[in-house]
Amino acid sequence: MSRAKNLGRLANSALKLHKCGLPSANHYRQASTSTNLKDVMEKIIPEKQKEVIEFRKKHGGSKVGEVTVDMMYGGMRGIRGLVTETSVLDPDEGIRFRGFSIPECQEKLPRAPGGEEPLPEGLFWLLLTGEIPSKEQVEAVTK
Repeated sequence: MSRAKNLGRLANSALKLHKCGLPSANHYRQASTSTNLKDVMEKIIPEKQKEVIEFRKKHGGSKVGEVTVDMMYGGMRGIRGLVTETSVLDPDEGIRFRGFSIPECQEKLPRAPGGEEPLPEGLFWLLLTGEIPSKEQVEAVTK
């Protein structure tokens, strides 16, 4: 199967899931004001658990694609094997973290004073919460 045809099938599967109401990385939450990451996660986790339970209840038996023996021997390339919201690898755009491209992350995430690149704690916050953190939230993670 050609790469373009395989990508087309994956795009169709993703579109079907989106139409079903699958929460996606582009489904952003309202920004939290708390600087305590544990407090923020205590709020997010039950919300996400409820979304997943409802989605699975509604669509658990839905087929999302086909798998061939060649695909399995190819190291799972092209196979949707796990639902994840933290990052997406697009063959044209590259990596997106919670819906943000690398240049967007470089622009929006807090930096150290005089620094040119975002602090890793900011990316960590984004990956866990789906929110662009404030400078204060990043400093709290650092401590």
